[in-house]
Amino acid sequence: MWSYDILNSLEFLDESFEGMRSAIQVGGAAQPAAAAAGSLDDVDRLIVAALKAAPDGLTTPQLALALAKAGQKVSQPTLSRRLARLAMGRHVISDRPGRAARHRRDPYHDWFNVPPGKRPKVGYRPELLDGYRPNQTAWFSPEELAKLRSAGGDRHLDGSTYARAIAQKLLVDLSYASSALEGNTYTYLDTQVLIEFGKEAEGKEAEETLMILNHKEAILYLVQNIGEIEVDVREIKSLHALLSRGLMRDETSVGAVRRRVVDITGSAYVPTANPHVLEQQLARVAATASAIEEPFEQSLFLMAFISYLQAFEDVNKRTARLACNIPLLKAGIAPLSFLEMDKTAYVRGLVAFYELGRPDILKEAYIEGYVKSAARYDAYASRDKAAIELEVRRRNDIYGAVRAYVAYSVSEGGRQDPHDFALVHFGDEPEATRRALAARVAEIVASLHEGNHIGYGVPRKLFDEYAGLAELKANGPSA
Repeated sequence: MWSYDILNSLEFLDESFEGMRSAIQVGGAAQPAAAAAGSLDDVDRLIVAALKAAPDGLTTPQLALALAKAGQKVSQPTLSRRLARLAMGRHVISDRPGRAARHRRDPYHDWFNVPPGKRPKVGYRPELLDGYRPNQTAWFSPEELAKLRSAGGDRHLDGSTYARAIAQKLLVDLSYASSALEGNTYTYLDTQVLIEFGKEAEGKEAEETLMILNHKEAILYLVQNIGEIEVDVREIKSLHALLSRGLMRDETSVGAVRRRVVDITGSAYVPTANPHVLEQQLARVAATASAIEEPFEQSLFLMAFISYLQAFEDVNKRTARLACNIPLLKAGIAPLSFLEMDKTAYVRGLVAFYELGRPDILKEAYIEGYVKSAARYDAYASRDKAAIELEVRRRNDIYGAVRAYVAYSVSEGGRQDPHDFALVHFGDEPEATRRALAARVAEIVASLHEGNHIGYGVPRKLFDEYAGLAELKANGPSA
């Protein structure tokens, strides 16, 4: 359970239960506490007020008694339903399910209703790391892990094979999404063209282009070495170096623990400025993470604590976003691309961890983003391992054949059979390889559309002519 100690400095947390009850009885609409409660009804407000007046929390029977004393009788089944709804709205926290649960006021809304500049400053708290026990502390519930595994697990491929298979898609997805979270204005298509063809988008800052190219190099490093990579300080620093090259004001700070004070925009959190503490805590973060056996738990831990420590002068969150994919890729399960990550939820989750020491909000953003994006890699899970290895080795040849087929169809004025074309195209290959390559070319051709042709090396003008052939063929002159 995360700590409430920091909240004691907020004046409004000292309001009495009696004051809240009086506000409700006279309507309460103009009262600050009522406004903070949002759209809660009178009974909900009484529940929140009763819990606010009980720092140690109340059981469901104790809460029912407190409500009765305030003149509001509520049956325990009804109260349980209200508590569940209030918990979903982050007004109440319960330490366990059932009648034995102890409920407390969730200070989330009170805290974030105060602008960052007016919230009490919060320093780095090593006890957050000290209190985490690998394989005993569990940020994800069994139900949440089951949901994540269903979305991205059970790939039945070793990590190295799977990572290489999804490399091209992951390069674009993660480079684009992680950069966009930093305010980079490259579009997804701009990013794809830059990564696959080296063409810079017009009108973009050089730093934006470099940010994406650095992501490409860092992701390639992970993909190509995932079998040997371990979660340790050296790898975290290596990722930072790959991501930050050319973007730091001092090149000696690339891949090195910082020697300067940093500020966190939009947060009351003040990271430690002691280089010795940073080195020590980074080593502890890596050691603790490496001991976690569950890949998703290890992933979320890395995302949270690398971001929280702020060990580097800049590029900390980018480093965390790539590092959190190490356990997923090593396990051969879908990565977290951040492509479907809600930016507001993600940032709010980080700030809640920085300032309140609570991982639950970041966890919810993680789950939602992962479940939405994991399906993008499903196609690779169902493919035969030999077929994946073939594409890894012969990607350029396969995509070259796809482009040649499209160009040939355009020159002939009509679509040809892609499988037969590819059999001829790869005529010098051994028979088994020739047929495997032809099957893959035919599969890609069947999937071509205006949103993906660039990924297979088919230029826009050529594809538009090819797409027109299908339209002309379908709508040709009638007999």
